[in-house]
Amino acid sequence: MYYFIIQLLKEEYLDDIMLAMTTAGIDNGTVIDGVNMDSIMDQRLPLFSGLIPEKDNRSRYCKIISSVIPDRSRAMAFLQALEDADIDFEKEGLGRALLLPGETLKGNG
Repeated sequence: MYYFIIQLLKEEYLDDIMLAMTTAGIDNGTVIDGVNMDSIMDQRLPLFSGLIPEKDNRSRYCKIISSVIPDRSRAMAFLQALEDADIDFEKEGLGRALLLPGETLKGNG
């Protein structure tokens, strides 16, 4: 079992991400709205905001998408579905995809 997490920095790709997840058999995820840390630093610690590289290229907001998946192959199928749609996750600076091994402590929802 794995915990699959996507930090989507370009919200205009949300529909493509959702479609790729569904195509890969990942269908019970959670989408959370977020604010990038550099935006918070700009507001609260403006003295240090100049230390953040390439902040002008990032959106202020992001989406965190997560799902529990049974095996690594679904995450790989997700990346393949994006590639089939001519979306290069890394090259386009869409965000990050993480796959963490996990164990169920309680629940099966």
